[in-house]
Amino acid sequence: MARRELLVTPLAAAVALVLVSAAGCQLSTQEPLSPPSASTSMSVAPASAATVDKVVNEVMASQHLRAAIVKVSVGGREVITKAYGESMPGVPATTDMHLRNGAVAISYVSIALLQLVDEGVVNLDDKVSRWLPDLPYGDQVTLGQLAQMTSGYVDYVTAPELTKLLYADPFRTFTPEDLIAISTKRPLLYRPGTNWNYAHTNYVILGLAMEKITGKPMTQIMQERVLGPLGLDNTTDPGTPAITEPALHAYSSERRYALKIPASIPFTEDATYWNPSWTITHGAIQTTNIDDMHTSAVASARVSC
Repeated sequence: MARRELLVTPLAAAVALVLVSAAGCQLSTQEPLSPPSASTSMSVAPASAATVDKVVNEVMASQHLRAAIVKVSVGGREVITKAYGESMPGVPATTDMHLRNGAVAISYVSIALLQLVDEGVVNLDDKVSRWLPDLPYGDQVTLGQLAQMTSGYVDYVTAPELTKLLYADPFRTFTPEDLIAISTKRPLLYRPGTNWNYAHTNYVILGLAMEKITGKPMTQIMQERVLGPLGLDNTTDPGTPAITEPALHAYSSERRYALKIPASIPFTEDATYWNPSWTITHGAIQTTNIDDMHTSAVASARVSC
């Protein structure tokens, strides 16, 4: 496994699984966001707590996970909410523990952007240079291309220098400008809009643009447009590596090679409070719990087919 792939493992040490009650439709942002009801239903395969138990235990074994927190519902009916394994040695994981939500926040940023589009504040075809005139290639890239990851920007996570910096000091704080500079010293991978590549760079830039567009920090944008309306009271960007207690701990052995620790020596580190400032736009580097994850997934399935 390449080191750039290993970089995300501390965030994935806990697993939140949600089976929501709608599929195959497009999300509409025309109506205000609100907490989902339990009335939405669809035809789904029967699910049981025993089935979920079997799947989770198999995945934990195959992926060498220490813990998992799971919530599954079908058609508004809760099937199971359960914590598996240990948060720390001798400390069982519990369903009220908080964890980082990682890429889940990408959808929150996209929703906020689409709301601005619906309100006529911006257009997806607007060039990013309108708000970030000094951004390299900003006169070629649109807001929509950032959101859809078709801008062509190189993902700074793939850059060897970022890996080196992170492994040397996993508690280091990176600014959006630090991350963008790593990406934009490289040429675009393709002409914007002609291809696709997953790049954290897109959402770091998009967050800065949205702050310029609204005149508000991303933390406030997220709270006013997504977290508050959905009632996600346990989801927040603390602005630091902190996680609201009780916190689900994560462990990693990925720095073994960087620290030159022989394979014959057992090695893991508690990676819970490694600084996630490199992951997405500030204001959307969030911690959450399984109930908010579930609420968010069901709300995302509130659609018009």
